[in-house]
Amino acid sequence: MPSNERIAIIGSGIAGLSAAWLLCKDHQITLYEKASKAGMGIYSVKVPNCNKTVDIPLRVFTPAYYPHLLELYARAGVVTEKTNHSAAYADENNRLFFHYGNLLLGGKSLSFPKHLSPNLLRLHVTTFQTLHANKDNTDLCQLNFDEFLTQTGLCNDFTKRILLPALATVCTCDYQDVLNYPADIIIKYLTCGVMEDGLLRAVDGVDDVITKLLDPSVNLKTNIVINKIERSENGVEIHTNDNTESYDRIIIATQPHHAALLLGDSQQSSLLAQVPIAQSRMIVHTDANLLPPSLLPLAPVTYYLEEDASRPEAAVHLNKAITELDCPTPLFQTWNPLRTPADGSMLADVKFDRPILTKQSRQVITALREQSASERILLTGSYLCDGIPLLDGAVQSSLRIAKLLNSSRAW
Repeated sequence: MPSNERIAIIGSGIAGLSAAWLLCKDHQITLYEKASKAGMGIYSVKVPNCNKTVDIPLRVFTPAYYPHLLELYARAGVVTEKTNHSAAYADENNRLFFHYGNLLLGGKSLSFPKHLSPNLLRLHVTTFQTLHANKDNTDLCQLNFDEFLTQTGLCNDFTKRILLPALATVCTCDYQDVLNYPADIIIKYLTCGVMEDGLLRAVDGVDDVITKLLDPSVNLKTNIVINKIERSENGVEIHTNDNTESYDRIIIATQPHHAALLLGDSQQSSLLAQVPIAQSRMIVHTDANLLPPSLLPLAPVTYYLEEDASRPEAAVHLNKAITELDCPTPLFQTWNPLRTPADGSMLADVKFDRPILTKQSRQVITALREQSASERILLTGSYLCDGIPLLDGAVQSSLRIAKLLNSSRAW
């Protein structure tokens, strides 16, 4: 296999950054980004009255479900820490009906009830007993999560009011999208240890992640809009408004629907167009009046549920979730805001796309993953994993490419 290839990577989210880090010791890497800075930190916002920036979205991960990400962080020198993401649930009247806290002891996350609902607590126990009893069932891949819940009798109040809102937030999609996920994917996540191991975050946020992954040898080109890519006689070409650049190989590290546009009329493009996409909105604000009243200190995460809403509103109290955020003003990051914060309290308002998974699209993704080292155009991204498309899936797919190209940094 040729070494020291000229490789262009399109997109500088975690997939593009991890691919660049894995390949840059053996190849000449140019990283293209349409925004003004590396894409993983594109939405970061400056905190008022505090010399800090906050990631949008706040990236957290559980060890058992993110082994590739954690290995990458360890090798690149990104420091992680435990974070408290215990939660409170409020109804459409903003009244608490479920609330738990976490104790971080001996590397484990021990949950305890703050607002006791005996029925929901009982259903919580029986639901997870059923999930663990079925986690090794090889027939689960034939079912979606909705069918599994129906067959096992888990269409209960806990599932509707606690589990689905949490999963919709993790997957950043509608309740129905979660129900359409392959059952084995959702059950693997729920039984991997997230309840026991808790969550981690990069201590210094995505700015540090970008610094550690963006090797000085990588040529980062920002504010670049790519019109198309074409195969040439000796490689591939990238066409922008300003010029055309030739490379030995191109790695597309964008969302699948963006990759489909770049590839034009091709079999890969047709497959990519079949990967479902969910759009999300996230805001950062300072309006503490949206929190539900509580006699005990609230957990860092609060869910607000409306009866007919297709998704929950999920807010993270950043002052509680980020230990080093020494900010006198209460600061919140809210996914899918169903209510409007007070005038003057909004600091950021962004929209972003995320791939989701169904039984049908799983077959498409399996076909897209079958790439060979002889191909001039390769794909990487969270959507190419056989799991929930999260940070780990992006690193996993970039690692697969690094192994194809015999990278000395691949493990």
